[in-house]
Amino acid sequence: MSAGVSLNRINFTTIETSRSTLSPRQLGLSNELFLPLLNVTLVLDVVVALFAILANIVTISVYRKLGYADSSNVSLTALAVSDLAVSLTTITCVLAIVLPDVIPNAPFTHGIFVFISSNPHVNSTRVSALITAFISLERYLCVLVPLRVKSLITPKRTFKAMVVIFAIGHIGWFFDFAVYSIRWEFIPGLNRTVLNTVPAKHVTAVALRGFSQTYYSFFLPVLTFSIVLICTFLLSASLHRNKEWRDANKRTSSNNAPANRGADDPPSPTTESATPKSKEAKAIKMVITISTVFIIATIPASIHMVAVVFVPGFDFGGRYVNLWILTGMTFLIIDCINCSANVMIYYNMSSKFRTATRELFLGKGGISGNRLRK
Repeated sequence: MSAGVSLNRINFTTIETSRSTLSPRQLGLSNELFLPLLNVTLVLDVVVALFAILANIVTISVYRKLGYADSSNVSLTALAVSDLAVSLTTITCVLAIVLPDVIPNAPFTHGIFVFISSNPHVNSTRVSALITAFISLERYLCVLVPLRVKSLITPKRTFKAMVVIFAIGHIGWFFDFAVYSIRWEFIPGLNRTVLNTVPAKHVTAVALRGFSQTYYSFFLPVLTFSIVLICTFLLSASLHRNKEWRDANKRTSSNNAPANRGADDPPSPTTESATPKSKEAKAIKMVITISTVFIIATIPASIHMVAVVFVPGFDFGGRYVNLWILTGMTFLIIDCINCSANVMIYYNMSSKFRTATRELFLGKGGISGNRLRK
């Protein structure tokens, strides 16, 4: 469930050159201030990413224990897998920044890591966003047309949908091999020849680069954010209406209940329907919480991308390149916090997840997935 930052499709040659040729004032943030702040940010990136990796491994293990008789377990597991990829690529992003600086006279630049760091990270955040949008839309449709959705959205179909979403989100990774090439290049700022990732200049590469920028920086973020925002609003309104309906029924039931009703009398229809309604309300609340965390985590990255568009020089090769790098690496922390939040949401809001987690760590036998229905 991740928002993603605009550290994608980076021309690292331009970064190396601009940082070495621009003055501290031109950089917008002096190296004396930039480097310590970057070091602290990178350490926090690693710490939070490691926690997110552990959290998502636990989530995957728990849902595997619960089984996949329920289609929502399939989509939530897929979300955990994607969030795990976001967390792992956060580590590779940090390595891409650190390794060329800690290895004396390293024969390579940050750019050679582009295929396993920034680009896969952004792709994974888009996949998490798409899955979050799918979960939000599915839950709203369950409220709107419950009978049709339950017969239409089966675990098998949900699995196929997740495969399609992963393909849609990671298609840009295959474009990278056509858009970039790794070769030896002399970089004036370093005053030596090193291995670097160089953007191809042929027509196809330029077209793919333009498509990739539009697809990942505009189309997917706007699409997923809009779906999640609208569905969250509609689910919240539905939850409020259901609460008012239940309260009204409780008042009516208590007013009409006979005073001499015995303990062995059968429960009223209202009482019998309360349990499934309560379960549905809990599921809606959990999805609303997941979506709300996603929306909050998306806002800073969205502001970052808007700043890249409207603030001259706030981009790679620009006068504010130091500030751009620092804020981008800071948003990786937000990505990982977002990725690790789900396990706490599930644990606090799903009794089955909580029980299965305790059994997983305490080793108290298994739970039959075929018996479980959210």
